[in-house]
Amino acid sequence: MRFDDIWIQGTGRYAGEPRPAPEQVTAHSGILSVATSGLAGPELAVRAGRQALHQAGPGAVGPHLHGSMAYPGLDIWSSSCWVADRLLAAAPAMSLQFSALCNTSVAGIETAASLLAGRPDFPRVLLTVGDRFPETAIDRFEVDPEIALGDAGAAAVLGRGSGLARVLSGVSRTDPSLEGLQRGDEPFRDRPADGPAIVRKRTRQFFAAGTRTPASVVRAHVEGVREVVETALAEAGTSIGEARWVVPPFVGANAFEHGYERPLGLDRERTLFEFGLRLGHLGGSDHLFALDHLLRDRTPEPGDRIVLIGVGGGFTFTCAVLEIPAWARSVR
Repeated sequence: MRFDDIWIQGTGRYAGEPRPAPEQVTAHSGILSVATSGLAGPELAVRAGRQALHQAGPGAVGPHLHGSMAYPGLDIWSSSCWVADRLLAAAPAMSLQFSALCNTSVAGIETAASLLAGRPDFPRVLLTVGDRFPETAIDRFEVDPEIALGDAGAAAVLGRGSGLARVLSGVSRTDPSLEGLQRGDEPFRDRPADGPAIVRKRTRQFFAAGTRTPASVVRAHVEGVREVVETALAEAGTSIGEARWVVPPFVGANAFEHGYERPLGLDRERTLFEFGLRLGHLGGSDHLFALDHLLRDRTPEPGDRIVLIGVGGGFTFTCAVLEIPAWARSVR
């Protein structure tokens, strides 16, 4: 969908301290370190949300969307309302928990933009994401050969009229035939499993069933990425070559090359590939974290376009295209 007057008005990020990746992980994937924190996912989101709201300035917030992919710290509890209570002076119209797993940030931008486009009574939307991956719950280095998980929170405020970056378009698609990559043949349980989840084991179980091959999954991944990117770029009236920054998920070297760089013809210097190798894959926070880094630390120029490419287990694919406005220098 093309958006006419939807803006990123504030962003924020908070990451844990760097922890060196095991030598075998670095040798295979190029991942150097991961962010690790003792704070729970909602606490990480609050730290990022404060930055985003401060940058956006005073004003009412309509809905609040809070996303995560990891266990938030309690069962049968609203982490979104906990975050909202700590960030917002007035109660929002609604506070919702949502998750597109690793695609939560980009899917969240598209969802928030769609809410604003369809509900003129909503002044702004606050989007927060936060994930922590403690060793008791998951082995952060055994999720996938090309992924090592990092702990972080990220946030954005979306509104109308003006801002740091205009949302030009957002497109999503889903291929649910791939959901078994994270499920394998694990049974449904009455409570969380004892001990850390080893997601790579589930992937091996999925392929052992013989219904899909690794090559067919790679093809499906590339097809999903290409479809949302090409459609979102067309709706934004631009091309991948005109983008100043293209931001896929924070993954290892092989996944980056074969899943994004080659299929899309990316110039690695216009991505945040190296940046991600020092953080790890930040669960649902990758792209909002990256966006805050670009807006605060890389000083984009007026007219620069930013392409965010999200992929989440299930599998979901989302692409959002943003543009820096002509008055960018005065906004900062």
